[in-house]
Amino acid sequence: MKQKTNGSVLAAGFIGMTFFGLAFVVMGAVLPSLITRFSLDNAVASTIAGLLPVGILVGSLMFGPIVDRYGYKLLIVCSSVVTAIGLEMLAFSSEVSLIRLSIFLIGLGGGSLNGLTNALISDASNDHSRASNLSILGIFYALGAITVPLIYAPLSKSVPYTTIVSFAGALVALSVLYFLFVKFPEEKQKQGVPFGKLLTLAKEPVMLLLSFVLFFQSGLEGILNSWISTYINTVKGLDTEFALYALGFISVGILTSRILTSYLLKVFPKLTILTISMLITSLGMGLIVLADSKFSAIAGTFTMGLGYASTFPIVLGTIGDKFKEISGTAFSFALVIGLTGNTLLNLLVGIVPMAAFPVIVLVSAFMVILLFSVNDFRSRKA
Repeated sequence: MKQKTNGSVLAAGFIGMTFFGLAFVVMGAVLPSLITRFSLDNAVASTIAGLLPVGILVGSLMFGPIVDRYGYKLLIVCSSVVTAIGLEMLAFSSEVSLIRLSIFLIGLGGGSLNGLTNALISDASNDHSRASNLSILGIFYALGAITVPLIYAPLSKSVPYTTIVSFAGALVALSVLYFLFVKFPEEKQKQGVPFGKLLTLAKEPVMLLLSFVLFFQSGLEGILNSWISTYINTVKGLDTEFALYALGFISVGILTSRILTSYLLKVFPKLTILTISMLITSLGMGLIVLADSKFSAIAGTFTMGLGYASTFPIVLGTIGDKFKEISGTAFSFALVIGLTGNTLLNLLVGIVPMAAFPVIVLVSAFMVILLFSVNDFRSRKA
C-alpha cells in the first residue's frame, strides 16, 4: 500500500462523502411533499422512509469485498450513478412503487459511497494522517447534509421539490466525470470477491472489539438524532418548534468537533481523545437533564455533538491501520455492525419510558470507552 497521501484520491473521497450526506437527508426534506403529492397516510410514508436504511445496510455490506477485489473506480462510479438514478426517479416518478424503488436506490448507492469513501481515505493516507483525514471526511458529510435543508427550505416555497431533487441528482452524476480521471488505489485481492473474509473477520478479537465500539457509537448517534427532540419536548416540557431547533445544534457540534479532531489526532493518543469525547457527550446529556432554560438545552445538544463526533474517525482509522490488506472488507464488517447497533438502540428507546433515555445515552458512552480501552490494552500488551 502506498504511504504517500494522494491529493486527487482524497478529493474524490471528500466529493463522494459530500454526496452521501446530501442523499442521506434528502428523504426527510422531501417526505412532506411526497405525502401531499401522493396522499400518503403515515403508515405508507413510514414504510417508504424505512427503505432508505435498508438500502444503506445492503450498500454497506457489499462495498468492502467489491473494492478489495476490483478497486475503487468501478464502485465509486457505479454507486454515484445508482444514487443519481434514485434521485431522478424520486423527482419524476408518478407511482408510489417507483418512489419506493428510488428511495432504496438512494440508500444503496449512498451506503456504498459512505463505506467506500471511508476505506478510500484510509488507503490514501499514511499511518500518521489516517485518523485525521477520516475526521476531515466527516466535515464533508456534514457539509452535504447541511446543504439540503439550507437550500431546500427557502426554495421549496417557490420551486417544486422535483426540480430541486433533480438538480441534486444531476450534480451527483457530474461527479462521475471527475472520478473517471482519478488514479485510484489498485485492487488488493487478485482472484475472487472476498465475501468469505467477512466471516473470517468475525473470528478476529480486535475486529469484534472495534466493531462493537461502533455498535454503541452508531446507536448513540442514532438515538440522539432521532429522539433528543422528543425528550426535550415531552420530558423537559419545551415546545416542539424549539426542540427541533435545538436538535440542529448537534450538527453544529459535530462540524466543530471534526475540524478540531483532525488536528488533535496528530498530537494526542486516540484513547485519550475518545475518552474525553465521551465524557463531553455525557456532560451534554447532563446539561439537558438539568436544563431549566432554552439556553442550557441548546448548550447540551451542541456539547453532545461536539463529544461523539470523534469516535468514527478514530475507530475506522484504527481498523485501517490493522487490516490494510483487506481494508474495504474490514470497513464493511464494522459499518454493518454499527448500523445494527443504530437500529437496535432506536428500537430500545421506542420501548422504554422516555425518562430512561439519558441512561441509555450514558451506558452507550461508557461502553464505547470500555471496549476501545480493552482493545488499546490488548494492543499494548501484544
